[in-house]
Amino acid sequence: MDSHRVEAHRRMTRALALCAALVAGAALLPTAAAAQAAPAVLVQAVRAYDDLDLDGAAGLLRRALSMQGAGALAPADADRALMYLAATELLREHNDSARAVARRLIVANPRFRPDELVFPPQVLTFYEGIRRATPAVTARAPADTAIRPGAEALAVRLYASTVHDVTATLDRDDGRVLRTLYAGPVGDSLDLHWNGQDSSGTAPPNGRYAITVTSLDRQRRAVRILRVPLEVTQGRVDTLPHPAPLADSLLLPERQSFRPALRAFAPAALAGVAIAVLPSVVANGEDASGARFVVGGTVTVAGLVAFFSHHPGRSIPGNAAHNRTLREAWRREDAEVARRNAERARGMLGIRAGAPVLLTPEAP
Repeated sequence: MDSHRVEAHRRMTRALALCAALVAGAALLPTAAAAQAAPAVLVQAVRAYDDLDLDGAAGLLRRALSMQGAGALAPADADRALMYLAATELLREHNDSARAVARRLIVANPRFRPDELVFPPQVLTFYEGIRRATPAVTARAPADTAIRPGAEALAVRLYASTVHDVTATLDRDDGRVLRTLYAGPVGDSLDLHWNGQDSSGTAPPNGRYAITVTSLDRQRRAVRILRVPLEVTQGRVDTLPHPAPLADSLLLPERQSFRPALRAFAPAALAGVAIAVLPSVVANGEDASGARFVVGGTVTVAGLVAFFSHHPGRSIPGNAAHNRTLREAWRREDAEVARRNAERARGMLGIRAGAPVLLTPEAP
């Protein structure tokens, strides 16, 4: 019976040890994964591609592109990884996969062009063919600006993957079109201008809007839609800075300080106390005479007279006038800045643009 118990105890101990090992290994997994961030995986993938290990390169590239969070690829590295993956799939004769990856890169970054010194001619020719057959645009707009409607305009630069027709409209947040900004071909780039007015010639009320750019194929079918979100605010403009508050170092004291008076009073007070008290302390408790009290009191009174002769706390008219002049000048400058800001904001339209959003990133 005891042998059975010993054996059962040993089994239990081994099971607990195994569980502890598994838990410890699981705790180490995030550390190992974090150490292998996407940029490091991309380096391995490029090395595998250069060594013609195409299967290994494809796996590493897809792994790098799938990683999220702080260790993910930067946009430029993601473009580079997609280009290497398209080349890898083409060289593996996975043409459909290569076409899909190349199209994904073109839609994400229409301006991307592969390095002719890195990729072979068949890859460059393949990518160029896909690019010409994939109409797409991206946009760049100032993040925060203000215009005077009708007299000034917001400029949005479009960049295209290939020559194709687009339509650009100003839309409400619910999708209703307020104005057509452009309809026609786009080449390498195009500047869109919105003068801050709708089709009726009035500035729209405060709210959320968007500039919507639709790419059309040769059959005039919409294949991709890009939206640049806008937040419009009437009367908002970058304001002039108000003057800084007056520094204390510029202001003069407006009342007499207590320090000179205290410096005049302190020696007399200490001397009076010493005359009255010190002899009795030195003489081992001998009673102080009335004469010493009279002398000590007289010295103390002299100190009080010196204290009040310095007029502590009395106002200084000249300094007060000087400070008043400085404060009035500051108030006038602050009021002038407020007036100019109000004048600048009158009739102005503040526009805040968000990051472009591609509504159909996987369209063929």
